[in-house]
Amino acid sequence: MTRFLTISMLCGAVALAACSPLQQCLVAADQDLRDVRRALDEHRGNLSRGYAIERIPGRELVPSVCPGENGQPVPCMRWDSTTEEIRHRINPEFERERIALLETQLARAEATSATARAQCQAAYPE
Repeated sequence: MTRFLTISMLCGAVALAACSPLQQCLVAADQDLRDVRRALDEHRGNLSRGYAIERIPGRELVPSVCPGENGQPVPCMRWDSTTEEIRHRINPEFERERIALLETQLARAEATSATARAQCQAAYPE
């Protein structure tokens, strides 16, 4: 799983490098807003489910078919990425407080993002 994340981040960095300066600026301007929205969605989901989900990446050996001599398939074992989900009890009152805090942060992040986007447009007109 970590290899997948590393490859994904590398591909994302290469794709971002191909973006124009305006696009790079806009992505950076919206990062905090995306983070707050992601956290808010997670806490709202926790509250609606009644529990939090922790995802733990792992690896396990699974039976597979590998190429053998002369290209003939032979049975073998290969590593496969897995994700284990663990459910945790939550304190609903704490989740409500956290959601209220994140909603306040979301309003601030939206204002900051709008200002930063306007600065990006001014700095890098198309």
